[in-house]
Amino acid sequence: MTVWTREAIEALGPTTDVPTVASIFGVNKDTVYSAIRRGEWTTTRVLPLGRKIKIPTRDLLAVLYDAEAPTGPTAPVRPAVPSQCQHAPLPQVEPAESQSQCGCRSEESAVIRPLRGA
Repeated sequence: MTVWTREAIEALGPTTDVPTVASIFGVNKDTVYSAIRRGEWTTTRVLPLGRKIKIPTRDLLAVLYDAEAPTGPTAPVRPAVPSQCQHAPLPQVEPAESQSQCGCRSEESAVIRPLRGA
């Protein structure tokens, strides 16, 4: 059994896999996979890369060692997946309904319109 210190987590590199994350938190890897699948994993960001799932080690360090981060029931919940807000707005996509907090909508809820002059 590995003793997970801050230095050991930093040595993992920029990302790690789910079994390693489960080991760090002392839970079964199937528990973490299930929480991710159900959208209930809010501890860190989840980076799906094809069939693989990667977890940023920076998120693990922030959760485990950031003493200034708020904790408890009033702490803000980080999403299990990266925000859709990481892209530039596309002029040919018009939202089919009013925008939410970020102004982004998934492809399924938008109507594609041709560009003018095209």
